[in-house]
Amino acid sequence: MFYRLKELARKLTPSQVMDFYYRAVAWLAAVIYQHPSRKMIVIGVTGTKGKSTTSNILWKILTDAGHTVGVTGTINFRIGNKQKLNDTKMTMLGRFRMQRLLREMWREGCDVAVVETTSEGIKQYRHSSIHFDVCAFTNISPEHLESHGGFDNYKAAKLKLFTHLSALPSKVINGKKIEKASVINTDSDFAEDFLAIGDHLKVRVGTTEPNDIYVTDIREQINGTEFQVDCRPARIPLLGKWNVMNTAMAMGIGSAVGINLPEMIDSVAELEPVPGRMEFVDEGQDYAVIVDYAYEPVSLRLLYEFCRARIESGNKLITLISSTGGGRDVGRRAPNGQVAGELCDYVIVTDEDPYDDDPQVIIDMVAEGVLKAGKVEGETFWRVLDRSEAIVKACALAKPGDVVILTAKGAEQKMCLAGGKKINWDDREVAREAMRKVKMI
Repeated sequence: MFYRLKELARKLTPSQVMDFYYRAVAWLAAVIYQHPSRKMIVIGVTGTKGKSTTSNILWKILTDAGHTVGVTGTINFRIGNKQKLNDTKMTMLGRFRMQRLLREMWREGCDVAVVETTSEGIKQYRHSSIHFDVCAFTNISPEHLESHGGFDNYKAAKLKLFTHLSALPSKVINGKKIEKASVINTDSDFAEDFLAIGDHLKVRVGTTEPNDIYVTDIREQINGTEFQVDCRPARIPLLGKWNVMNTAMAMGIGSAVGINLPEMIDSVAELEPVPGRMEFVDEGQDYAVIVDYAYEPVSLRLLYEFCRARIESGNKLITLISSTGGGRDVGRRAPNGQVAGELCDYVIVTDEDPYDDDPQVIIDMVAEGVLKAGKVEGETFWRVLDRSEAIVKACALAKPGDVVILTAKGAEQKMCLAGGKKINWDDREVAREAMRKVKMI
């Protein structure tokens, strides 16, 4: 009941009043927790895709360089070497939680904090009382369009982070002035919009010269990816060309805070897999099961094309596909299904995070795209409302050498239902149970 009243009050309150409220609460939270972001180097990472992976690669680079680093984002919270998976279903925490976490980072000895910064968080001014020093833009593609009222407003929300950075004074920590910087992916069609803000340092990252960090000659291997960065050989034990760009962005941020490139190349060679990002789940089965966070058409296409190029002739690509509820990104539901239908052999359409929407309605909208791609219901695609049953179905379809891809949730620890209810969830653990069940059938 409280959840519904809160949502109603938010809808009925004029936007100017809500903006004042958001700013005031953000300021109050910072005051109560004694402005912890003024005592550390704070790095904001924003973009449609790649924020979490970039942030976790950056944690490794900075830690290896001698910093004590905190991270808050979609996947996890880190304070130094301590790590906890994010079980809040919020990439960017609310104002009080965020300030409390930043204070905890500082008290635990962190001198750097990395904050994944979302358009929704910016829209609600959760960023407004965080004193950033470096802000990074990974990329942008249509998302949250219903919430923002169109792509231009979505992009404008991202740009606000850099306007906020440019307006902040440079901070001094332990007698040393911290130089502000923006790190921008110049491969994006919208890079110039971000580069135009402020007169501080701009670090350009891309796949061509001239860039401050540029990557070329990407070669995908079975157990990692090799590439050249500024004409130096580098390797990461992560799969997918997109992870090279995530690595390059982390290197761009590292360079902005004074870490040299050879150090960073050595550091990223020893990266560990990022939870829920191209993560293989192994229960001794004779087919591959991959859990990934891809949840919109662009990232899904990259994921499916990567797997399709590596699957043996005659083997099947099987996917779980879905879309979120709560009025979020309704326009991507059918396109999600169409991409899956075009690039995968078998498609199971299921539930994800329905919030207050009817999950069957969401499934049916995704299924429209699967049908458009030419799949036949009951033969090459199925609708399964219960996500755990859908994962069992995907595993039961798999033959030796096939690849099963569970999309959308990654390592998320909750599923969001109607009325603000959240239940514990982890696709990786559900997949393990499903594989054990299939073995017994």
